[in-house]
Amino acid sequence: MDVIELALQASLFVFMVASLGGVGLGVAPRDVLPPLANGRFMLLMLASGWLVGPAVALGLLQVIPLDRPYATALLLLALAPGAPFAPPMMRIARGDPAYVAAFMVVSAAVTVLVLPLGVPLLIPGATANPWDIARPLLLLVVVPMVSGSAIRGLWPDVAARVEPVVSHIARAVTMVMLVLVTLVYGRGVLNAVGSHAILTQLMFVAAVTLLTDLAGAGLGAPQRNVLTVGMSTRNIGAALAPLSAIEPDARAVVMVAIAVPMTLGAAAVAARLLAQRCDSKRPPSIASTPAGHARA
Repeated sequence: MDVIELALQASLFVFMVASLGGVGLGVAPRDVLPPLANGRFMLLMLASGWLVGPAVALGLLQVIPLDRPYATALLLLALAPGAPFAPPMMRIARGDPAYVAAFMVVSAAVTVLVLPLGVPLLIPGATANPWDIARPLLLLVVVPMVSGSAIRGLWPDVAARVEPVVSHIARAVTMVMLVLVTLVYGRGVLNAVGSHAILTQLMFVAAVTLLTDLAGAGLGAPQRNVLTVGMSTRNIGAALAPLSAIEPDARAVVMVAIAVPMTLGAAAVAARLLAQRCDSKRPPSIASTPAGHARA
């Protein structure tokens, strides 16, 4: 392993810990409870994340000829919604802060439970031990978030001071990681252009985002936007965690690497479009009320 690949692995670790730790630092455990009582939101989240996503991936693989390594990575991505960079995008989309926290906590917990069980069901020949898949997810996803949330609940003043620092670190590491991904996997991405891998992933992200947004029509705009933006992203670290155990071909890692800029871009576009939906639902201000309709 050369220095650049080692740096990429280190940046991915710091990215996961800082991003999810920052999410936890921003919300006390009690703040997550009210959204969990919203049955419609929870049902749509579970259905969109772990039924619609895998179903879309399987459907695409039936009609698009994709080599096994790319297909394996796509199915892993389909089982891991909710990227660590999703919360800032949800805030751009005017998402409800409590629902942002609930989405991240639930998506992390369910991914840890479902991914080890879903791998042998969706990926023929995958023989990885479920614990080998769950262990890195617990360490990289659950522990940072739970630790940050515990600090927020016990020492809110400390969390308020630390959270901006952790967020800055996460943003800086994200940029470093994107550069390193380009350096390490740039040639592999170019080689994937003629393999339908990029097209398939683009279609997957677009379909899941659209279907999730349509399904969330009964929710309020701030809650619906959280759900849509969250499902437009993929937890890259969670998808990478079991990859070496079930698919040694480097093209699988390339497929996951493609998801970094693709889902980041999709989330950014969706967030800005959905923010307009929140603006359109705001009542007109007094200053914008026509003079003829103003109260005497």
